[in-house]
Amino acid sequence: MIYLIDDNQNNQRERLGINFVKEGVFNGYLTSIEKLDKRLSANDLTHLAFLKDAKCILLHASFEDYNNEKSMFLSGSQSNFRKIRDEIADFGDLIPLVLFSGGDVGELQYVNPRYISKIDKNVLYTNLWNFVEYYKQSGEIELRILSGGKNFQAKEISTLATKLLETLAFEKGTDIFNVANLSDEMPAFKTFLTFAYPDTDGADLLGDLESNPITINDFRNKINAITESFLNYGKNIRPWK
Repeated sequence: MIYLIDDNQNNQRERLGINFVKEGVFNGYLTSIEKLDKRLSANDLTHLAFLKDAKCILLHASFEDYNNEKSMFLSGSQSNFRKIRDEIADFGDLIPLVLFSGGDVGELQYVNPRYISKIDKNVLYTNLWNFVEYYKQSGEIELRILSGGKNFQAKEISTLATKLLETLAFEKGTDIFNVANLSDEMPAFKTFLTFAYPDTDGADLLGDLESNPITINDFRNKINAITESFLNYGKNIRPWK
């Protein structure tokens, strides 16, 4: 289960046109929580025990505690937020965690595949449907969908391709490509190859470049063709050789 913990005060979610959460379109895969009662003890986690089986927690960074007796949010009180972030999810180490906020306009802090410490609330909600749908179909949590949409790989490939091509910008196209040309961007190139050929050992591809030399223009054409494939089909259909 993915838990969306957002106080949603003033129906902000509905104002964004996100109605499928309230309508329960993803019942069994997504649960929305808008209120969590504040406990007297700072160590009391009993009311949050259900979250320990979560597949992922999406937590509003401004989520405030609620007083059930007074039926009101407690302004500035965030004990439940801290308990979930620090102890239940342990910053993504125990449960994949995403912290979102309307104040993080245009910002993103992608810490690792299990933890996004900062993301624009509008961006998260824009991509939430595809994120949950992917989980429903695959059973896997892919946080990059929340930040980059369902075609996140195409965006990442484009960014990597730009880095690689800029590195070769002043190289003569008819010269023979040498892996050393990318020495400053080798991590980016290896990531690019992993995206493009997930079932092939990157070392084999690098070895092929050394044993079967190509021109720099040919290398540029391969990078562009792979990038175009991702943009058109969401995956690479171009062979390296």
